[in-house]
Amino acid sequence: MFQKKFQQILDQVIIFSLFFLSNASAFFYLVWLTPEFVYLEAIFWAILTAIAVWVLSKYGLMSSFFENCRENWIIFPFLLFSGFSIFWSVYWEVSVSRWLILIFTVIMGGYLGLRYSIKEIIKYLSIFGAFTLFLSTIFVIFFPKIGVMDYYTIQGAWKGLYWHKNHMGIIATFANVLFMVNLITSLHSRDKYVLLWSLLYLYSLVFIYQTDSVASYMTTIFLHGIIILALLWLKFREKLRKSHYVAFLAVLALTAVALFTNIDRFFGIFNRSTSLTGRIPMWSHVFETYFSKHPMGGYGFNAFWYIQDHRVEIGLAAGYPDPIVIADNGFWDILINTGYIGLILFLLFYCSAWWSSIAYANKARDINGFFPVIMMLYSLAANITWSLIFENEGFLMLVLVSIMFSLSRITLAEREASNSGPG
Repeated sequence: MFQKKFQQILDQVIIFSLFFLSNASAFFYLVWLTPEFVYLEAIFWAILTAIAVWVLSKYGLMSSFFENCRENWIIFPFLLFSGFSIFWSVYWEVSVSRWLILIFTVIMGGYLGLRYSIKEIIKYLSIFGAFTLFLSTIFVIFFPKIGVMDYYTIQGAWKGLYWHKNHMGIIATFANVLFMVNLITSLHSRDKYVLLWSLLYLYSLVFIYQTDSVASYMTTIFLHGIIILALLWLKFREKLRKSHYVAFLAVLALTAVALFTNIDRFFGIFNRSTSLTGRIPMWSHVFETYFSKHPMGGYGFNAFWYIQDHRVEIGLAAGYPDPIVIADNGFWDILINTGYIGLILFLLFYCSAWWSSIAYANKARDINGFFPVIMMLYSLAANITWSLIFENEGFLMLVLVSIMFSLSRITLAEREASNSGPG
């Protein structure tokens, strides 16, 4: 009894330590640009990974872990190439540390996916989301110099635990979607947590609004639309015919055309320009001035923005008052750090995650079955105007890998059941 209770506590400590650690470098100021912090972070990751490997060994799960690694082999080419980029990195010490953290992230994501189902992952992520918003609210109210932005171009926006309002907003959007999924599930099952999830859902919307992050506004609206479509599909999929899907795609195409032809008016609603607040000119400058010199292999895994001269020069060229510290696009940051080769290898993994998520959603019986697809859409939308893949934190990568392993575990179990069935 005591041993079982100890294991449950250890499991929860590992889970929430993982979620915290994978976000820690994005908390408060620009600590991820301090090499010494990156080295220290790698040590904590190594300790946590060692504990997780010990747990897997203790319960005889190592063979299952390696079997799931083989099933998810598509991630390893990117992992290996990122390691090779250390040899031409402009800051090899940082590249080594960040690459080790990436390895630990993949292992720990595999650990989560191996030990927990999609529904359990949603539950733990939801608890972490609620905890994050709670702590962020404390900082906003009692420590506004930390929790509220006081920048001459950004005044009053909530940033809570995170270093920037956009990052806080995107995380709040993720929490909001989790709360919505839980609320829908609770309403369907009529359990006692309906009120809790309702309140968390509503408050997360308020919090998103207070971040004044257009990226989070648009991502939230987009994901709400997706969830509504998912619910309609779950309800009526047996009655849907090919003509219905064709009509839907036609409406989607017409909407996209209408949006594109009125793009200035659309961005004007949010008081933003079509340059994405200067991002497009900045991307163009980075591409022509820097990336064109190292197009195939980039500047080394996670190394580019650690060079002070790069940050200052790009800030001046973009007409920004301060040095620019990230590309504000997750895919752009992978491109600048690992080149075309690295981006292609990452996209192979990313597309594989899409394929597995869609296949799982096609068999879904409730909204939880759609969560992997919702997560993939979130990762796509959130990374358009923010770097959320692995530039200054590893949270999204951790969740993506955990979902991949959880889905592969289901696939392997179904395959084994099929093979052991009646001949």
